[in-house]
Amino acid sequence: MASISERRISEKAFYAQYVLAVLLAVGIAVIAFMVMALLVPLALVPIAAVFIWSRLARAATAYRLFDDRLEVESGLFDRKIENVQLFRVRDVGLRQGILGRLTGFGDVYLHSTDSSTPDMHIRGIDDPRDFYEQLRELVSTSRAASRTLIVEEGAPITEP
Repeated sequence: MASISERRISEKAFYAQYVLAVLLAVGIAVIAFMVMALLVPLALVPIAAVFIWSRLARAATAYRLFDDRLEVESGLFDRKIENVQLFRVRDVGLRQGILGRLTGFGDVYLHSTDSSTPDMHIRGIDDPRDFYEQLRELVSTSRAASRTLIVEEGAPITEP
């Protein structure tokens, strides 16, 4: 069965790290220039490190949404696949920080009754609102198809 949607961590999710790496590089370049001009190329190390790290993080994680399940495949060398059947999902949420709202990326998270993976966090994806709405709709459809009834835990309701 082909996935309905596949997402990876957005390049935009690393903007803050890129800015910090550039600021660190400028600081290193200034100090290196004052100490010994030959050390100025060392300023490129933080930028290269963040660039390589972001590429590896993006390559190592894929989020796939199917009609009946959400699958998270992770790992660069050792692959791990976690999935949650959508009829087991109890709650779906969306979280975006200020940078995410400005540039269009964010996190979608869900809580389920799955014993091995009760909580899943889909980090830093582009257009998270679309993914969130798609996930909510599929959860609702999956619950109806499997005739799942969600029972809330808590104190019983008493008559006044």
